[in-house]
Amino acid sequence: MMKKRIFIMILLSCIIVCVPTYYLYNSLVDPLKEYGKMEVERFNQLIVTHSQFTDEKQYSDMVIIERNADNEITLIDFDMIKANHLASDVALDIENTYSLIEEGKYEAKDNSYYERRLEDVSNSGIVSQVSIATLLDKPFFSSITPKLSIQYKHLASVSSSVEKEVHNYGMNHVMIELSIKISLKLRMVYPFFEQYHVHDVNIPILLEIVEGQIPLVYK
Repeated sequence: MMKKRIFIMILLSCIIVCVPTYYLYNSLVDPLKEYGKMEVERFNQLIVTHSQFTDEKQYSDMVIIERNADNEITLIDFDMIKANHLASDVALDIENTYSLIEEGKYEAKDNSYYERRLEDVSNSGIVSQVSIATLLDKPFFSSITPKLSIQYKHLASVSSSVEKEVHNYGMNHVMIELSIKISLKLRMVYPFFEQYHVHDVNIPILLEIVEGQIPLVYK
């Protein structure tokens, strides 16, 4: 009889603890995923926008424009060798930055927010922290509830591609755009699970407006 009572007490204790925990877990997971995605994208954007671009001279002569005897545009082309080389340099620089962060070896080069932020993440692995109250949409209690950490674990991949656009711009003008698309795939560690995030960032590298009509091949 005593063993039965003990068993019932243990069972009730488990139910009392587990049921609220289960509902709390379900209440936290979705907002934590959304918050984590936002913070990861902010962190990626920070690194991409501070990536080391090569000399601005590399942007010159990337667009090749041919005209006929009447000064009409007959061809718009791009120096894709130069553009792809630039895209590879940017992707390599970003990958090197993430590798240093992953290995805990990133050292701030100056006292700017960007450099201090990367060194902090490199030392702790933590990209962001959010209080449970914030996730439950109770911001008033955010200062007294525990905080959950979103941790950067390791780099999965960084890839780059070149995107180009040619279209009419106003009367008798053509807008030419060239950009590098950086795709980042990171694995983030949350308190209850791990998740891969894929984030694409476009870096405009060239914008030119030239006089003339767009060739038919681009219409």
